[in-house]
Amino acid sequence: MKHKPLLAVAVITALGGAIWWQQGANSSAPADAARGKRATSVELSPVSSAPASIRLSTNGNVTALDRLELRPQDSGVIAAIRVREGQQVAVGEVLVQLDAAAERAELAKARAALAANQAQLNIARRELSRSQELKQQQFISQSALDTVQARVESLAANLAADRAQIDAVQVQLARKTLRAPVAGQVGAISLSPGALVQPSMATPLLTITRVAPVAVSFYLAERQLPVVRQAQAQAPLTVYALNEADGSCHQGQLSFIDSAVDSSNGNVLLKAQFANAGKALWPGQFVRVTLDAGHYRDAVALPVAALITGPDGQFTYGVGKDNKVRRLPLTLLAVQDELAIVRGVAPGTAVISSGGQNVRPGETVTVARAKPRAAQSAQSETAASCPLPAANVGRTAEASAAAGVAP
Repeated sequence: MKHKPLLAVAVITALGGAIWWQQGANSSAPADAARGKRATSVELSPVSSAPASIRLSTNGNVTALDRLELRPQDSGVIAAIRVREGQQVAVGEVLVQLDAAAERAELAKARAALAANQAQLNIARRELSRSQELKQQQFISQSALDTVQARVESLAANLAADRAQIDAVQVQLARKTLRAPVAGQVGAISLSPGALVQPSMATPLLTITRVAPVAVSFYLAERQLPVVRQAQAQAPLTVYALNEADGSCHQGQLSFIDSAVDSSNGNVLLKAQFANAGKALWPGQFVRVTLDAGHYRDAVALPVAALITGPDGQFTYGVGKDNKVRRLPLTLLAVQDELAIVRGVAPGTAVISSGGQNVRPGETVTVARAKPRAAQSAQSETAASCPLPAANVGRTAEASAAAGVAP
């Protein structure tokens, strides 16, 4: 009986605490609800309807259109070198002179033999003329006339052989003078006057490289070839070469597509020609190549930040006039210059470019500020004239092939 009052006090205290906690919880509920109704602040950007170029990017190698390693055709001793390293030479310009004393002597001997045989032939022809007159007067026989005629023909044959010998010696003499078969720049000269050279020598006397214009060789995957060929059938294709050493950009034109795909790696060789007037591209140099292969059909551009990848694919969040969030599925084609090239979104749609990770479809948002299209795609003059290499995403190449080229 003593413990009953204590038990009653404990029960009363517990009931009072429960009532106080419930009142506190009820008083905080409106604040929580108010906080839950507060709209999320987001930034919007409009979807651009400008046509997006299909840019295929890879590494390339600068190659000379003409490159010659000069070696002699005949053995000989270098008498003189007429050019210096780095000199620009024209077609036919003398580069190296070999000692040709023996050939000049042989040429003089052949010319002397020609002159002697020519004199003998002149005498034989005069004898033939007299013999023919004597035969008409019946003073000599036909066999005597035939003998004189045969001597004339023999001397004429000897004369022809002498002329052929002169031509052969002149060819040998011409080989002693090494001339430039192509125009270009002289490379390193490996030998000096007095050195003995021969056709089988491993090291060339010098090299001549044509540095303007030049070609850039690069490879593309087999699956990208249909897009390139379709675009090339409509108009010449522009190729950009970015010299990463100095950041300079150069514009050329696609000039060659190999007739076969390399079965070992599934790539095909392409070449582009560049004027290279300033000689900024150097043979053997590696550059970053971007090929413009037409445009994506029915494609739009939106900021990369507006692109979201979910379990069931890629999408973006759009915001209507009622400021409510809508989930917009899309198909990603490529990522270029910080813009996502997609299909499935209407041009002009306002999409969330910042704050999209904090919203859900159906929620109401507040717009912090709208980014104009120009601010999204602002690029330097260099980037505008020489597109930066595309950052391909996922199966961009396959998407490019499926995209085709805009008519």
